[in-house]
Amino acid sequence: MELSESAAEIIASAVLILVSLIGNALLIFCTWRCIIRRLPTSFSLIFSLAVSHLAKNLVVNVMIIVVRSGGAFDSTACKIGRFTAALSTVLAIWFTLYLAVFYCTKLNRVVHPLSSPPSRKWRKYHLFAVFTLWIAGVAVCCPILVYGEKKASVLVENGTYQNIILLHDGCQVNYAQEQVDLIYGQIFLVVIELLPLVLLLLVTFWIGLLCCERKKATYGDIYIGEDATEAEVLRASKLVVLLMVLVTVLWVAHFVLIHLREDLMSYPFIPAVRMVLFSGYSALSPYLLMLINYKVRVQLRSMRPFCCPNVKKSVHPVVKKHIPEMAVPESSPCT
Repeated sequence: MELSESAAEIIASAVLILVSLIGNALLIFCTWRCIIRRLPTSFSLIFSLAVSHLAKNLVVNVMIIVVRSGGAFDSTACKIGRFTAALSTVLAIWFTLYLAVFYCTKLNRVVHPLSSPPSRKWRKYHLFAVFTLWIAGVAVCCPILVYGEKKASVLVENGTYQNIILLHDGCQVNYAQEQVDLIYGQIFLVVIELLPLVLLLLVTFWIGLLCCERKKATYGDIYIGEDATEAEVLRASKLVVLLMVLVTVLWVAHFVLIHLREDLMSYPFIPAVRMVLFSGYSALSPYLLMLINYKVRVQLRSMRPFCCPNVKKSVHPVVKKHIPEMAVPESSPCT
């Protein structure tokens, strides 16, 4: 039973790491190629999300695989694991909210055009806000890095790990006072994740209203459709809604599972389910983020010759054969 539990969690962690590594690596590569000359706001948000996702999978999930495989961990590993898990989750929710507000604002400008073009100075403010979110996330999670430690009663009588949730049962955070534990550990950390999710629901509702209003928009009782820019904004806004649904469902399910873990200890599949809920957003969201910005999609299409080199070689000979045949009758000196 214990072996099957550990094996299931190891397999789930390995699959999530692989899926997340491929998706986020492609996302970072394509985004980096797009921002060589300039750094738009959407690229900075997508890049930040990809980095936070990679940190969660390459640090926390790898550590869980090592522990489940029989390796030992100490207080330093607990500090790093708890801090990375909290920081990556907080940043993922914050940046998703920022991305939703960003595209909701652009959609609002499509539905309600401005009388004058927006100032380009806002781009600097957006980049400063992204940098501020990184600093704020690290500052918020610093107490976990300071007070995190290994729990003394992790091992059971057999000397093996028994259906524990590593970052919550194997590691703990001992604050200096009980009031700090209550205010910071149980209230503040939950609020800074739950409040953005509530705001995400409101932003999603606003996006839905704007999309409905856009469909009913007419000019002189004639609907003239939408140009390429408007279609891109509408497409990105709908994908942001899918991101919101994904992150909200996974966060709520993981939150409920953590608080009911003592009642679910007898179920052997709980560790694997916890891994899917914990890292599911970081593994699946990169593939939706690739579709949001058209420049990232262009970079993905440009990578096809590297993935399928035979396709390019089969096209050129056909072109080279037809061109001389059409040119021979016209070039009489050759005959």
